[in-house]
Amino acid sequence: MNLSIKNRIALYSVLGIASVSLVVFIAIFFSVRNHSKTQIDTKLIFEGEKHLNELTIKKDSAYFSYKAEWMEREHVEIEVFPVFVEIVDDEGYSIDKSPNLLRSDLSFDLTKPKEFIVNYELNGITVRQLQIPIRSSDKLIGYLAIATSFEDSQLVLSALVDMLLIIYPILLIITFFISKIISNITIKPVISITNQVTEINSGNLDKRVQFQDNGDELGILSVAINDFLNRIDETLKREKQFTADASHQLRTPLSVMKGNLQVLLRKKRSETEYIEEIQKAVFKIDDMTDAVEKLLILARLNTSNRKLNFETIELYPFIEQIFKNYKKSILSKGLSLQVDGQLKGKTVYTKRRFLQLILDNLISNAIKYSSTNSKIYINAKQSESTLEVTIQNDGPVISPEDLNDIFIPFFRNSAHNHTEKGFGLGLAIVKKVSEALDIKVSVYSRDDTTRFSLTFQT
Repeated sequence: MNLSIKNRIALYSVLGIASVSLVVFIAIFFSVRNHSKTQIDTKLIFEGEKHLNELTIKKDSAYFSYKAEWMEREHVEIEVFPVFVEIVDDEGYSIDKSPNLLRSDLSFDLTKPKEFIVNYELNGITVRQLQIPIRSSDKLIGYLAIATSFEDSQLVLSALVDMLLIIYPILLIITFFISKIISNITIKPVISITNQVTEINSGNLDKRVQFQDNGDELGILSVAINDFLNRIDETLKREKQFTADASHQLRTPLSVMKGNLQVLLRKKRSETEYIEEIQKAVFKIDDMTDAVEKLLILARLNTSNRKLNFETIELYPFIEQIFKNYKKSILSKGLSLQVDGQLKGKTVYTKRRFLQLILDNLISNAIKYSSTNSKIYINAKQSESTLEVTIQNDGPVISPEDLNDIFIPFFRNSAHNHTEKGFGLGLAIVKKVSEALDIKVSVYSRDDTTRFSLTFQT
């Protein structure tokens, strides 16, 4: 059976109230019953002690000392508290009893030598009886029984049960309807949130659920939904950006390749010309592959749910290996390297693949934009809580106007735009990776010197 949340709240409320009410009603019944028994037992004990003190014991027999007064008193008090009294010997034969018993006798249990109270039927009515052993010189000579009607208490208990049985279903019905009203009020903000979410689609992903500032779970729910919508919005924007960037980067080289091939097909060419055009096409394909790889890296870095497996990395051999990868370019430009001796033995705790992306892009840029026969400097500066690593090269500087934009994807420095080929994605990758690793990146470019600094937390 499928129930709405409102009906489920009402049902659970009814079940809860039903369980609690049942326990309370049972407690009330037993409390009233025990209270009634306690009152009667107290009166029986009082009457028992009173009559026991009025007994005279002679020759292993007991009788009332003032029988006439006792009978008169019993006659006067009978309407107030009807008490039945009887004395029997140790074999159960009746010695004396109150007149209100007429020809009836109280029931005695001769197997119990101690005082006790019990309920039983006497001439069709329920009585509660106290039985007291009578002793003389530690010898049991008989029993005294004091009994009174328990009918009134049973009538009260019966009436109480009937009343509780009537109240119980009425209480549950009232609880159900009140719970439905309360559930309608409670569920109203949830319905509002649902309606707001329903209205959001791919065309208005910037719309958000109104924050429920009640300090309860609805506030947490609205924040969670908005965070989820933010992630969806970021994902779609990232996909759109990737599509636009890929289209932007691939359209031009594809158009050039297509044009060159069409020109090549217009007439018969020599083998050398075919080879040259094929090589140009291969170089363009390599450039496009490089661009797509960098775009994919940027797209992955924009994903918030990254699992970063950090490890301790020794910087000197790590940087040395990257420079070895560019040995040919370094030699062709006549560059020399100067690595700060303080860098030896220095380690950082980070993700190896991401750190390689940062240093590879910065070192390749330093080599690419260095002046011929100049130096590249790698310096280290250790402080109490940080380690700063700088990569410096001599060559064309970045203009002050461009410094704020160099980390934007596809941005090309005006001084480099026509001297070196590239896509303007390297520094964008450096920025994104640095943010992911909590590494501060800063840049200085002046007086024919450009310096990038990486500040690691130690």
